[in-house]
Amino acid sequence: MTLGDVVTQLKYGELQSLAVKDDNTAITSYVNLALQALYNRFTLKVSEQIIPLKDNIVEYTLNEDVMTIEGIYDENGDEFALDDDTNLFSIQQVDFETIQVPNPSTGATLSVIYKASPKILTYIDESSLNSRVPVPPQLLEPLLHYVGYRAHGSVNGDIKAENNTHYMRFIAS
Repeated sequence: MTLGDVVTQLKYGELQSLAVKDDNTAITSYVNLALQALYNRFTLKVSEQIIPLKDNIVEYTLNEDVMTIEGIYDENGDEFALDDDTNLFSIQQVDFETIQVPNPSTGATLSVIYKASPKILTYIDESSLNSRVPVPPQLLEPLLHYVGYRAHGSVNGDIKAENNTHYMRFIAS
């Protein structure tokens, strides 16, 4: 499905009563927020980063699209413990973009398997509407509800407002 397909659904559905329905840049921004929410909730994309280790260098930067580390393996396929303070050989994730490797050895490599974030969509002009929205068709409905939740929330943050109805629909779908 394309960004244009999603924008059309939103303009005649969840955003029909809001002025934002005429702003493709704003709609694209909301779609990006919805994609982040869906990719956070479901494993929609898994990637791998190979990290060559070097003696005396213990901190390594992760790819910018890392959401959650699923596992870290050596070149033999053996899994390392992650963030286990009781294990001296555990790899520590010190922040969202850095891991710390105890006793690194030059020539060894690590394979970091992770849940990856979606590619950010950008609206520049009408041709941008041909961009592919990276979700399976069965997640279209929750994506639309999440956009409705965020867009209506920007108008009225009242707990009994329309935005909360969309959020409940997002959760249910």
